[in-house]
Amino acid sequence: MRVSPAVENTADYSSVDQNGLHDRLSSYLVFRDPAMGEALADVPRFARSQEPVLLQGETGTGKELVARALHGLGPRAHGPFVAVNCGAIPDTMLEAELFGYEKGAFTGASRTHRGRFEQAHQGTLFLDEIGEMPPTAQVSLLRVLEGGQVQRIGGEREISVDVRVVAATLRPLEERVESGLFRQDLLYRLQVLPVQLPPLRDRPRDIGLLARRFLSQSLQGMGWVGATPTLNDAAVARLQTYAWPGNVRELRNMMARLAIRVSPELDELGPDWFDTLLSSKGNRNRNADQGVWIPSDATLAEAEFLLIQEALRQTGNNRRAAAKRLGMGERTLRRHLNSSKKP
Repeated sequence: MRVSPAVENTADYSSVDQNGLHDRLSSYLVFRDPAMGEALADVPRFARSQEPVLLQGETGTGKELVARALHGLGPRAHGPFVAVNCGAIPDTMLEAELFGYEKGAFTGASRTHRGRFEQAHQGTLFLDEIGEMPPTAQVSLLRVLEGGQVQRIGGEREISVDVRVVAATLRPLEERVESGLFRQDLLYRLQVLPVQLPPLRDRPRDIGLLARRFLSQSLQGMGWVGATPTLNDAAVARLQTYAWPGNVRELRNMMARLAIRVSPELDELGPDWFDTLLSSKGNRNRNADQGVWIPSDATLAEAEFLLIQEALRQTGNNRRAAAKRLGMGERTLRRHLNSSKKP
């Protein structure tokens, strides 16, 4: 499959104007680490293309933010951006949600429903967790990508749609193809323009930048006015020793918990503030296979989140293996992940 001329001759990040890249993406993402810069170097050019983009990265690495950047920096910026989590919708309902249905098409279809493709006309459709899409929906998606038309369930006419698709996955879709769970021809169609997002543990320069930003935002959200306490360099160094299985989402949640403990008279926070948020187990190196530490004051939802993220880390983001390790079904694990997406 030929890549459109607008994105040929991919440049190395070392030859990219780093400040220019930051400026163009600053409305969507915060980063300074070269690992993230290299991953995002092609995003401005990819944004000008109409070809599908496939984003791959662990949970919490910012895939939807990159999708929004691809939309906002491209010619469809004034059109709709529609996001769908394929793993959060029951298999039996996903086709109806994506492609729509006519009144009376099935029990409970009391009115005509425009699917997400129609809603995203002249804009961008973001398909998160594309690897969870059932086989029947994969066939229909491939047909839309090839022909630019959808047919509502229960309908007879083809409806033309002008939609740019950005898909995202936690782990390589090749694994799903080998398992017979994902169509190879659909994979070829989706990965015309691939973007691999690094985990936070591989972005050490961004940990302090993001932590300070999230802490400030959390404090301001609590009503703080003026200057707010910040993390000193020793505190940042402490955070850089942690593996961050939940990536940026976990860091944001931790800073929100820290903000609740901070006193107004403080100017800066040192590493001792993380004694109750991180332990020696939490400060593991990125390849260690140790148990996850859960703060004593963590809520049940936070504890579940940390356990699931650790199981995913130890199994290379293999949900089936992680679910087995935790003694739960894959669908149950998926439900817990979806309920934890918002910090």
